[in-house]
Amino acid sequence: MNDYELSDYLAAKKSLTSTLHKIEQAILSLEEKQAVGRNMKAQITLSRERVKALKLSLALIDREINELS
Repeated sequence: MNDYELSDYLAAKKSLTSTLHKIEQAILSLEEKQAVGRNMKAQITLSRERVKALKLSLALIDREINELS
């Protein structure tokens, strides 16, 4: 693995946390559209998988931050 500094991990965490929040908000919007009859199932599924991936990435970043602190 590359050698990153603490500041790199903190910046990545900030960026990914922001993206995670935006995707979670998008899921709510997609679910509302699904509720009124539009077929948004694929987009909802994709977004939920992205949320899982981001949460995993954030957990790994937190692990690295703890090791560097």
